[in-house]
Amino acid sequence: MHPLTTSKLIFKRLIDDWKLLLSIFVGILIATSLVAGAPIYIKTLERQGLDTAIDRSEPRFLNVYAIAPYIALSRPALEESDEIIDRASLDNIGEIFRTRERYLKTSTYLVGTEGRNLDLDPSQFVSRGYFQFLSHLSDHVTFREGRMAGGNIEQGPDGPIIEGVVGEITSTVFDLGIGDVAVMAPSMADTGHVTVRIVGILEVNDREEEYWHLNPNVFFAPEPLTEIPDVGVDIDPEEVPLSLFTSYDAMIEGVGKAYPGNMVSSSWFTFIDKERLKLWGMNEARANLDQMEADVSEKLRGSAVFTGINRLLDRFERRSFFTSVPLLLLLVVMVVTVLYYTTMMVSYLVGSRNSDVALLRSRGVSTVQLVKLYAFEGLILTSTAAVVAPFIAMGTISFAGKLGYFEEITAGARLPVELGWAPFAVAAGTGLLCLAIFVLPGVMVARSGLVVHKLRSSRPPSTPFFQRFHVDIALLVLGGLVFWELYSRGQVVSRGLFSDATVNETLLFAPVLLLTVVALLFMRFFPLMVRYLSGDSPALMHMFGVAVLATLASLMAVRGLRADSGFDWVGDFAIVGGVGLMYLAANRTSSPWNRAAALIAQTGLVALLIYGGLPGRDDILLIPTIALAFLVPLQLIYLLTHNLARVYPVWTSMAIWHMARNPVQYSWLVLLLVMVTGLAVLATTVGGTLDRSYEERILYEVGADLRVTGVPSYYTRTISDFKEMYLEIQGVTAISVALRGGGSVGSTYAGSGFAMLALESEDFPYISWYRDDFSRQPLTGVMRSLQGSAKTEPIEIPDDATSLQVWAEPQEAYSNMFLWMVVRDREGVLDTVSLGSVGQSEWHLMEVDIPHTLKTPLSLVSVQIYEPVFGPAGTVGSIRLDDIQAGFSNGKEAAVLDDFEGPNKWTTLATSLISSDRITTSRTAPLNGQQSGVFSFGKDTDAGIRGFYRSPSGGPVPVVTSTTFSEISGAQIGDQLIVNIFGRMIPIRIMDTVEFFPTLDPSETGFLLADLDNMLGHLNLLSPIAMIRPNELFVAEVPGANEAVYETALRLSGSRELVHDKATLLEAIELDPLITAGWKAMVLLAVGIVLFAASMGYITYLLSFSSQSRSEMGFLQALGVTKRQMGFLLGAEHLVIVSIGLVIGTVTGFAMSDIMVSGIAVTETGEAVLPPFILTTHWSLLGPIFVVMLTVFAAALYWLSRMVTNVNLQELSRMEDE
Repeated sequence: MHPLTTSKLIFKRLIDDWKLLLSIFVGILIATSLVAGAPIYIKTLERQGLDTAIDRSEPRFLNVYAIAPYIALSRPALEESDEIIDRASLDNIGEIFRTRERYLKTSTYLVGTEGRNLDLDPSQFVSRGYFQFLSHLSDHVTFREGRMAGGNIEQGPDGPIIEGVVGEITSTVFDLGIGDVAVMAPSMADTGHVTVRIVGILEVNDREEEYWHLNPNVFFAPEPLTEIPDVGVDIDPEEVPLSLFTSYDAMIEGVGKAYPGNMVSSSWFTFIDKERLKLWGMNEARANLDQMEADVSEKLRGSAVFTGINRLLDRFERRSFFTSVPLLLLLVVMVVTVLYYTTMMVSYLVGSRNSDVALLRSRGVSTVQLVKLYAFEGLILTSTAAVVAPFIAMGTISFAGKLGYFEEITAGARLPVELGWAPFAVAAGTGLLCLAIFVLPGVMVARSGLVVHKLRSSRPPSTPFFQRFHVDIALLVLGGLVFWELYSRGQVVSRGLFSDATVNETLLFAPVLLLTVVALLFMRFFPLMVRYLSGDSPALMHMFGVAVLATLASLMAVRGLRADSGFDWVGDFAIVGGVGLMYLAANRTSSPWNRAAALIAQTGLVALLIYGGLPGRDDILLIPTIALAFLVPLQLIYLLTHNLARVYPVWTSMAIWHMARNPVQYSWLVLLLVMVTGLAVLATTVGGTLDRSYEERILYEVGADLRVTGVPSYYTRTISDFKEMYLEIQGVTAISVALRGGGSVGSTYAGSGFAMLALESEDFPYISWYRDDFSRQPLTGVMRSLQGSAKTEPIEIPDDATSLQVWAEPQEAYSNMFLWMVVRDREGVLDTVSLGSVGQSEWHLMEVDIPHTLKTPLSLVSVQIYEPVFGPAGTVGSIRLDDIQAGFSNGKEAAVLDDFEGPNKWTTLATSLISSDRITTSRTAPLNGQQSGVFSFGKDTDAGIRGFYRSPSGGPVPVVTSTTFSEISGAQIGDQLIVNIFGRMIPIRIMDTVEFFPTLDPSETGFLLADLDNMLGHLNLLSPIAMIRPNELFVAEVPGANEAVYETALRLSGSRELVHDKATLLEAIELDPLITAGWKAMVLLAVGIVLFAASMGYITYLLSFSSQSRSEMGFLQALGVTKRQMGFLLGAEHLVIVSIGLVIGTVTGFAMSDIMVSGIAVTETGEAVLPPFILTTHWSLLGPIFVVMLTVFAAALYWLSRMVTNVNLQELSRMEDE
């Protein structure tokens, strides 16, 4: 017989326990693969995301732009600077370099043309312009007339004559044609001139071509120059400069030699290859671009290098940093869940070997030798997993690219992965942790002998180790600290400067800690709950009652003493004391009648306490008071179960007794079920919430299908024209225009600022996106609040009227005061007409012609007085008015528009917070009728204007404000304020408040909403100030037309920064692997881990239970318990345990998701998202998870009942004897 060596013993143990060891190995392999795959996965997603960002960026955004503003206009200097740029480009960005263009621009020259000669009177306006050169220009333009300028130079009497070409706009503005000449000189004092003969008029082939870098208008339609001209030179500040293109040689030999020492500004446009750029890493790209800038700035004075690449990298790095946090959070929960599953499997393995270990100890095997056995086994498992895991992770991640989630990103190809040292390092570290998990339980058991083993088998411990050593209480304290830190920080990221922003790793373990603490605490109270529900012991009820009564009494006493409220709190305190006495009486007496009386007394006292005033929602006494209301029902439930215990079926009593006798055996299973259920809820809820949050952030930012911002007011004359520009776009169904701006509370800028948005309140609800929780009422109700209830009918002016008249009598002769009237035409255009000086202090008729440019019908909007003043102070006084009339040129009698005889419908203009202006009627000496109007004005003016008007809203502008605006300003619903908007004082009345509104941020100072017509009607009353028009529009589209509408809107707006398209932004999110595809793949992995851990854990638990309960079931069968009753016993016991684990895990998972989402749902800069997230669960995924788990549990339980109840009593008796 061969001796049993250590290696043979290890091999035998591996063979005997291969099922459990295989489960343990799979757990270790999954854990190490998850940890090893984390750096690979995140790096792969970042690489893929960066490639996608580069692909979606416009080429002109990525191109490199270098400028050197001070280069001598000479061939050596220009060639030297070109060589410097070439060398810097080749050395640093040569790998991504495609081609380069050069642009030269001279300083500003005075310009003389045929219509405006430089030799004329210098008091006249002088034009200005400059020479420019752009390489390869002729390849990108079409000559409508003529040809490209050549390098021919002639010498004229005043200097060189060179050839030049101009664009269409310049040709029109300066009336230049083929053969015309322009004379250029640095100043009027220069006798030498450069004469330019126009040889070509060109137009751009493709305005969107990247050759033009940003905008071809920079070269062909530049804005007016802002530099100050020489003394004595008068210019038209609105005139555009003459931008002349010449050849390279003509600029050097002609202009350069005519004015030696002249400087030019040189720019280089370097075009980048996107595909080559994607081969660079972020650090490499930054280093090369920084080095290029350093090389250029070192050798070219005042030079600079610009590119959008750095901006793209910074923006991407911020986004990837914050979007990777949810992935890390889910990864931590998955890893800890798998490690717990592995620990559970190890515990069952150790338990199955207890007899063998005890036998070996009895044969003289030492603890050290047993530890070596476990260590050798563990090394085999963990080392194999640590070596294989990185390759499994890499392969899995690579093939994940073929999932449907990545189809739009990878086009069905595999994800590119890179295998470095980091995966092996973290896999090795995880392997060591798993080795410790495998060895330590065996070491603890190896210290006991055969007697201890027999003792534990006959009477299992009633208290698990985590309760004996108060591990659950320690974890509770630790969890409280972690969640306090999370609550105080508000997010998982440690804030500071972005360079210092890091993920707080401790907070990533908060979900696992919460799940563990809840499960362990429940297990502490589980035996008490079983005994309470079985009617065996009211200990749990007593603990609850003492805790509630003590908490209430303490809080009441502390609050009463601190608040110095006398003895008002004593009454409630006495009621709580009475409830406590009655509770004691009800549970001490043996008389049913006394118990009933005590319960009734408790009910009355609790009702009296609640009737006296239930604490508010934020009151600390609310929860204890509600808990007190459950005290009587709990006593009734206990009495009911106590009396029913006598009639319980045998299987019910046995199940309750079994659970209460040995609750420790369920600890591993309950905690595992809590873990996997919490992981499932976390994965589906955080994922669903973030998906919805990303989508709603875009909907909130855009507000409609498409939004165009910053539209210049000079585009159109009326709102109708403004709309027609976009309604002509095919696919647009509706347009709602708006006015966006800012303001401050009060008549000056000293008050708190706010954002303002004026909308077409009737149309906006049918175009915009809105969420019900933004306000108390729906969007249509909010918009109705802006329209107001009191509308003032306008004063209509007859269509054939030719003049406006009014009788006026100033209080005194105001020598420098003028009477104005403001008229509105049918298109909403306002015009101010002056009736002249208010005249002498007597009744006299004032009249003014109505401008012919206004389109009928017309209405009178306002009557104003204007007094030129310095500052806000004007003359104090009054003026009487009567019979505002419309005059006719055909001899028709004047029509009275307002005779001031009826109710006064005029409103004074707001000039200050304490304005004393009043418009009233008086019966004292009217001109006609029985009343005249009296306008009394104080010293406050608005740019010299005071007056009264017909308010479109019948008074102050109805507005809706954010709650933050109301909190800061102190104004409530119904209050009236004066606010300063666009430099104009506007009276407002707050009609309602909202929490949030699309496109507006309520944080800090808040915002204000108004009806567009009402707001414009108030803003544009003061005509001397520039007319204010809508500057924004919201667009609704037909489905599928977004791309065409977006491209057309881009052409109309001229800038991508001004066009916010919902479909484009949503597509960008869908193509970002860190936001959508990467997270969904992780959720799919989490689902697999949940099903694997739950199924294998439960099946292993049942196998262990069957080996321990087989003899017990046999004895019950021998005592006459039927197989049906034993099946019910097993079913009731295990279904209760499974239900407990699933319910606790689900409830805790939702609570955990709510807490954690608030810590990870942040913007790219780490700020809270707008709008706030709504917790959303993917029930289409979570539901099937529960169905599959319950199916597996039911099948396994059915198998257990069949196996355990089919017991051979003779074989069982023989096994017990052995």
